[in-house]
Amino acid sequence: MVARTPFARVRGLGASGTGTREYWLLKLTSVALLPLTVFLIGFLIAMKDADHAQVTDAIASPFIAVPLFFFILANAKHMRLGMQNVIDDYVHDKTMKKLMVGANIFFSYGGAAAAFYFLLKIGLGG
Repeated sequence: MVARTPFARVRGLGASGTGTREYWLLKLTSVALLPLTVFLIGFLIAMKDADHAQVTDAIASPFIAVPLFFFILANAKHMRLGMQNVIDDYVHDKTMKKLMVGANIFFSYGGAAAAFYFLLKIGLGG
C-alpha cells in the first residue's frame, strides 16, 4: 500500500492520465490561433481578386509561409486535443475508443502533413 494523500494521487491527472498538460496545451493553442486566424483571414481578403500565380507567389514569401505553417501546426494540435476530450468524455467502449483515437491522430496530423507538403511545394516553386 502506498501512503499518498488523495491530492497527491490526482495532482495533474485527469480521466486520460494527462490532465493539466493537455488542458494547458489546449488553452495555449487557442491563444496562438487568435492572431494566426486574423492573419489568415486578412491574407484571404487581400488575395480575393488575385489569380493563381499571384496567390502562389504570395504564399512562397516567408512572411506569408511562416505564419501559415504555424497556423497549420497550432490548428492540428488544437483539433487533436479538442477531439480527444470529446472521445474521452463520450466514448465508453474500449475498442471503439482506440479506433477513434487512432482516427483522430491520423486525421489531424495527416491533414497537417498534407498541408505542410503543399505549403513546402508552393514555397519551393514546385
